[in-house]
Amino acid sequence: MNIRGFITEYLNMSRYVALGTLDGILAVMGVTLAASGVASAGGLEIPNYIIGLTGLSGGIALALSNSFGSFIGERSEEVRNIRELEEKMMLDEGKLDDTLIHQQAKRRIYMSMFTHGFSSFIGSFVPVMPFLLIADRLTATITTVILCFTALIILGIYLGKVSRESLLRTSVEIVLIGILISVVSFLIGGSH
Repeated sequence: MNIRGFITEYLNMSRYVALGTLDGILAVMGVTLAASGVASAGGLEIPNYIIGLTGLSGGIALALSNSFGSFIGERSEEVRNIRELEEKMMLDEGKLDDTLIHQQAKRRIYMSMFTHGFSSFIGSFVPVMPFLLIADRLTATITTVILCFTALIILGIYLGKVSRESLLRTSVEIVLIGILISVVSFLIGGSH
């Protein structure tokens, strides 16, 4: 498969692009904002890059978890579908293994695994980059929030386009989710 075909197949797995990117942005934004709030509220002199690395480690863990979670979930669905097909065709269990149907199922499993994990990983960079590059805590925090909400709007437009729904409504829904998570993270981080 060429790179163009791979990218097309990746983008066609919009459910995993959306889930992974949203997870990466929002979960890691929550971690970085909470860590920043704890450090600031406690008067701790923790450099911003430590907060950024904390968020990035959470993003890597999230990407791996999402990747293997997709593998396990998709594999169980695909195997069930193949077994049901064998039953309908009155074949013994396992007769469709190593057939084109089986190979296509394996491809879908691995593509979902890659797409969900990679999208989570890429999404996690949005909230951590300001903390890795900007020394001032307030500037890094504001930049993180702006970048995250910009990324959420772009994700909302992408999802609205894929689902053929209102781009505005989809973007607003995703931004509202982001606001909720930001407020919860800030309250938890700032309460110490």
